[in-house]
Amino acid sequence: RGLLGDPEAIEAAIWFHDAIYDSKAKDNEAQSAALAEKKLAGRANPSRLNRISAMIVATATHQVPPFEDAAATRDASLFLDMDLSILGAAPDAFDAYERAVRREYHWVEEPMWRAGRSAVLKTFLARPHIFHTEEFRQRFEPQARENMTRSLQALQTSL
Repeated sequence: RGLLGDPEAIEAAIWFHDAIYDSKAKDNEAQSAALAEKKLAGRANPSRLNRISAMIVATATHQVPPFEDAAATRDASLFLDMDLSILGAAPDAFDAYERAVRREYHWVEEPMWRAGRSAVLKTFLARPHIFHTEEFRQRFEPQARENMTRSLQALQTSL
């Protein structure tokens, strides 16, 4: 919390970022951002509300929104890193997360699941850095790479 320029905006983004979630939908982030805008209208000034909304939408790609304000950029970087921190969790926690994600997508046939999840993991592994901030890189990056590499290998192993 001490690292954040606007802790209340980050807290709102955390609460709303998956408020609307359907594993079959492609617009969960946009719908969650719209809900945040609706529920927070009149409670947050328009500039803060725009930042909250942009951070929520950014969870679709985990790319930092192009804010002009350095503090907002830093907050968004930390928010996105928090969202991805499970990737750098201890192996047993990460494996439980991977199983939970698979249950969310139970409706996807196994070959399609393996291809789609592999593509997601490869995209993250191809980045120069998974995490945007130095704090999260130091704390989570090596374990995240190990976890995702292990998961990718399991997905590519035939049944």
